[in-house]
Amino acid sequence: MNDVVIVGAGPTGLMAACELALGGVSCTIVDKRGSESNVTRAFGLHARALELLDARGMGDELVARGNPLRTVYPAYASRVDFGRLDTRYPMLLLVPQNGTEKLLRRRAAELGVEIRRNANVVGLAQDTESVRLTLEDGAELDARYVIGADGAHSTVRDLVHVGFAGAAYSLPMLLADVRIPTSEPPPITQVGTEGVVVTLPFGDGWFRVGAWLREEQDNPGFTQIREAFRVIAGTDYDMSEPRWFSRFTAERRQARSYRSGRVFLIGDAAHVNSPIGGQGMNTGIQDAVNLGWKLAADLHGWAPPWLLDTYHAERHPVGSAVLAMTDHLTGLVLSGSRVRLEINRRLMAALLHTGPGRRRVLGRLSGLEFAYPPGEPDAHPLAGRRAADGPTDAGRLYEVLRAGTFVLLSDEGVPTPWRDRVRQAGPLRGTGPEATLIRPDGYVAWAGDRDGIEAALVKWCGPADHADLKEHRATA
Repeated sequence: MNDVVIVGAGPTGLMAACELALGGVSCTIVDKRGSESNVTRAFGLHARALELLDARGMGDELVARGNPLRTVYPAYASRVDFGRLDTRYPMLLLVPQNGTEKLLRRRAAELGVEIRRNANVVGLAQDTESVRLTLEDGAELDARYVIGADGAHSTVRDLVHVGFAGAAYSLPMLLADVRIPTSEPPPITQVGTEGVVVTLPFGDGWFRVGAWLREEQDNPGFTQIREAFRVIAGTDYDMSEPRWFSRFTAERRQARSYRSGRVFLIGDAAHVNSPIGGQGMNTGIQDAVNLGWKLAADLHGWAPPWLLDTYHAERHPVGSAVLAMTDHLTGLVLSGSRVRLEINRRLMAALLHTGPGRRRVLGRLSGLEFAYPPGEPDAHPLAGRRAADGPTDAGRLYEVLRAGTFVLLSDEGVPTPWRDRVRQAGPLRGTGPEATLIRPDGYVAWAGDRDGIEAALVKWCGPADHADLKEHRATA
């Protein structure tokens, strides 16, 4: 029996597999496709997703493969300067989805993850101990847990009947990857009364172009994209050689629950939103990293009884916030009202001119400002928030996190019984508390005085003696 079976070999499924394998958990990915995906619909990674990839040793390599934009000029704001973010990755990184998948597949293979292709799930049954998946060819797979990472039309989500509330946008969007012969990239977003066109440079002569029109047009396809650019932007920039094309209807939907018994949903299986803002793949990668270490902790027997429930409690509100943000921006761009757009641009400019406003706007777009419930009324203000990177006596914090364990930032050593679950590093300069316990996903579990360390370890990392687990579960 597998510890975990993951359905779907896209970026979120691959990321979840890497997390589980790093945590010493056996997992298998099943995917209905017969070959590796060449889909490039997702095109951008924001700072928080890049930080999490950095925490697993992949951030810098991915940046080297993409085109980092530190300043962008979207339709909803006159200027968004990601370069002002306080992070190792102050950028929007333009990188095709299949490039991200290639890196994650390589990492998964290094960790021993098996990917079974032509494996179409058609049935699911679960009890209190395990889940059984039935494949189209009649084969069955048993696992302790199942993760549905099978996209917006998730079979796993349908089989557990959690619902997918929301709606589709009324008009389709056209996307293509093309060559544009120019040394000066066109504006990222241009809006007209007929709709909006988008141009995103991958940095190697190729561009992602898109058209979202307010009325259906004849001759859908690459010809229609070129015509949309000529009408809205005044030129099609001599785009040519379309290597990929997609016509799809964007949706704004979210699963009512990200967990059903021993089945979890991540990525597009849990939430889909408008492509404006480039949030989809970012949110999915963060789902995977949030869930992976928790499942590993449960399977190793030291997770507190409430831990798996925090996946939905933490990630569902983030998914809702991202959906609301992208839906608002989409409404602005597609409204056809130049007055509304100008008002929003001026409002955004005013917010971005102030420190608090800049932190809020850039923090939401980049994912850096999303935080989780602190867990206790008297918790330290850092609890639940993203842990900022910085130097420690054991190396840069996000390098220390690459082992996939908790990290204790303190002058005190980690008590011996927890050293299989927690690494120790000297405190970051200027962080305030005497000790800070960082979760494997780079968020603060606890912060406080040295005399509270052991209690925090018991709460988050289980009892010192695994034999005491039953008692710990009963009293936690």
